[in-house]
Amino acid sequence: MAYGPNADVPRGGAEPDVPGKRHDVEGSEGSSGPGGSDSSDGCDDYDGAGGLARELVDRIAQDGRLTTQAQRLPGAQMRRRVARCRAVNAAALREIVEESGWPTAELVGEEASTAALMILLHADDLALKLACRDLITDAVERGQCPPIHAAYATDHCAVELGRPQPYGTRYTPLGRPYPVADPDGVDARRVAVGLRTMAAEQQALAEIQLRRLSRASA
Repeated sequence: MAYGPNADVPRGGAEPDVPGKRHDVEGSEGSSGPGGSDSSDGCDDYDGAGGLARELVDRIAQDGRLTTQAQRLPGAQMRRRVARCRAVNAAALREIVEESGWPTAELVGEEASTAALMILLHADDLALKLACRDLITDAVERGQCPPIHAAYATDHCAVELGRPQPYGTRYTPLGRPYPVADPDGVDARRVAVGLRTMAAEQQALAEIQLRRLSRASA
């Protein structure tokens, strides 16, 4: 699977200014954000594990909305809005992790934990990714997160470090996987954590691309 504007998302998808207030949720200009407010403030009701789960889901939902808008209306302004949203989300995730550790599926539920993973993978912060990769790996070993989460985090870090990825989950913008470690064993590793084989994944991506082209030409 790939990430970013042309990407799938894990199953259970210039440096902007980053506000210091964790609960700012980047909203569309002139429209309400995930919390239904006309501004990016006012999210102070995110209390406890349930509130944290809502925050994480809200944040990745807003990322998705802005990314979809950027696909439909490509341009520098929309790219900046997506980048700012992801930077704000990464700053929030960093604070969450510093305060409470990784938001595991056991703590916030699998949907919200997957949202946290997606925020992490969209972040432009390798140090945060490396630290959270280790936390996620520990959580998987304790049975608190699904193994697929560690696979995505591991691959993302490997690619950014210029190393082959063990699971082949990260794809280039052209739809090809980045170099894979031990290609002969990759399918076994993928199946062990709940992923499809590489061939099945590439077939699914080809079908998605075909549907997109069909919709664009309709």
